[in-house]
Amino acid sequence: MLKKLINLIVLPLIALTSIALVQAAEVSKLEEADIAVSSRANDVKNNALKEALAAVFLKNSGSPSVVLNPLIKAQINEPEVILTQYGYFEQNGELMLKASFDHQRVIAKLRQAGLPVWGSQRPLTLLWLTVDENTEPTILADASISELRDDLTQASANKGIPVMLPIMDLDDVMGVTVNDVRGGFTDVVFVASARYQSDYFAIANIENQGSRVMFTINLFNKTRTNGVLQPLVAQQGEAADNQQAVKRMMNILADYHISQYAIASTGSNAATEVSFSGLNNMTQMVNIEAYLRQLSAIKSISLHSFKGSTATYNVELYSSVDDLQRLLDIDSRLSKLDTMGSVESFYQQKTDVAQPTLMYQWLGQ
Repeated sequence: MLKKLINLIVLPLIALTSIALVQAAEVSKLEEADIAVSSRANDVKNNALKEALAAVFLKNSGSPSVVLNPLIKAQINEPEVILTQYGYFEQNGELMLKASFDHQRVIAKLRQAGLPVWGSQRPLTLLWLTVDENTEPTILADASISELRDDLTQASANKGIPVMLPIMDLDDVMGVTVNDVRGGFTDVVFVASARYQSDYFAIANIENQGSRVMFTINLFNKTRTNGVLQPLVAQQGEAADNQQAVKRMMNILADYHISQYAIASTGSNAATEVSFSGLNNMTQMVNIEAYLRQLSAIKSISLHSFKGSTATYNVELYSSVDDLQRLLDIDSRLSKLDTMGSVESFYQQKTDVAQPTLMYQWLGQ
């Protein structure tokens, strides 16, 4: 049943029609799930509501083991308690039940159980993937109409891992070859990835070797460390077919991103301040506060000061300042500012806070 529930998680992919898109992708409808049903009978509906709530918990935590937690299992067995609405629709001739639940109560239950919470802001990965098409290896392009492209879209959506493919225009074709990807020439791919607004890039291969399907995937941050690109994840394996290889690769990406961005409460009561400059209207203030309140690392916020065009917030955290900073750094509406010059004065003013103010320029509306 757990495998079935995991496969039911369907999150909308962002439309990747241009390379000049935002970095982090905001996934929506985290409180909803669609479940295939055989009829509208009460017993079928009741079981479907349980499945739907389990899928919602999985969406919001990222960890497959979440549905095994006793507190979560107890809530799943009583889905009506936090059900907000449900209805039926048809999809490809199949009857579906759509259920929506109280999102705040879902998150509260995950917090109560001490489980990670994965927010709606999720990192975007640029995937350079070679595949065998018509016996010839090729780099899978965003505009591809192959079955494998559809498999990738579905696997990406099911895991809630936003992925984009290169458009393979003249710049890409001249910059990266199949041999570069299959040979793991990371410097070449790093340069070609710079034009894409993604947080990470991955170099992956699927090769058909007789009856065997072999795959490799290496994930990189687009920021160099000491001038050297080191893989954050480097895995290889064998799969039954191309579809299973794609699913395995999406699982690998999901495991890494969940480890970085799904935040569990540590009970440490950490706190810091976050400043946003470049503000010139109240709408921006409202949007910033809404943005902060939905971040999975933040317990509470309060406005500390507003001077000139800069707003500073006191922020209570579920875990660490580092966890918060990772979330802030993947949103393209924010440009990180150098805090080194303000560290000394900050410590003089805020001796009870262990970290200097995080400072960003707000680029959003």
